[in-house]
Amino acid sequence: MQIIEFLQSFSNPVLDWTMRIITEFGDQYFFILLGAVLYWTVDKKFAFKLMIAYLGSAFINGGLKAMINKPRPFEVGARPILQQSDGSSMPSGHAQAAGSLAINLWNEYYYSKWIRGFMIAMVILVPLSRVYLGQHYLEDVLVGVVLGLILGSTFMFLLGVGNFDKEHIRALYPIPVLIILMAFFHLEPLFVAGGSYIGLATGYFIEKKYVRYKVNAPALIQVTKVVLGLVVAIGLKEGLKLVFPYSASVDINPTFLDLSFDFLRYFLIGVWASLGMMWVSKKLFKRTK
Repeated sequence: MQIIEFLQSFSNPVLDWTMRIITEFGDQYFFILLGAVLYWTVDKKFAFKLMIAYLGSAFINGGLKAMINKPRPFEVGARPILQQSDGSSMPSGHAQAAGSLAINLWNEYYYSKWIRGFMIAMVILVPLSRVYLGQHYLEDVLVGVVLGLILGSTFMFLLGVGNFDKEHIRALYPIPVLIILMAFFHLEPLFVAGGSYIGLATGYFIEKKYVRYKVNAPALIQVTKVVLGLVVAIGLKEGLKLVFPYSASVDINPTFLDLSFDFLRYFLIGVWASLGMMWVSKKLFKRTK
């Protein structure tokens, strides 16, 4: 708590908003944007493995949060700055996400000093922002970063071990385990991460077997794909809230049905990102000589 109070002693409107922006680099919206750009326009195979590693790490994070159930600093005296996050404080999901993305992007694009520098900054500044904003203690973000680095690299290794072209099959192996855990533990983070994982893995398997869309294209088409894909993805994420109930809208403990609709929303986003957008792009942007 003393560390949080020390950091917050420097608080001012400019620094507050700077930290609030930095913390978003560990949030799901940054992940959706980054994953979409890489998957639809740069390197579909690597982007898929990157997203599977991120989602697998996020699922484990949700389970650990539920078991530890540690109050956040602002719930016991710290000042919340521009944000009041839900759920348990340990481990930090933002810090864990930053670690998972950073280790894999670092390894893939090691030749780029700009990407290496950005990854170092993300691993340091995202956890720091979580402490500054009063959302986590120092130990929460340290554990989160370490878990992200370990889990992110482990998932990536398991998907590509042996250098075989089997990532579309290997990503399906954990699905029964995810389903069993969701059946026994009715927790919103598990249903969100689980729905995203299963949708992404299933869609990628079908796309690789039957659609096989090549993502390289002229710049205008690439921009069009990203804009179209994100509009539909965000539309599914936010628009379906108007149709189906979702857990965040429930004041009391959400029911299994509420969580099932959370699962459905994120499952559809995963299927759209990995399969639907690829099929639409292949139909809309047919190759010419």
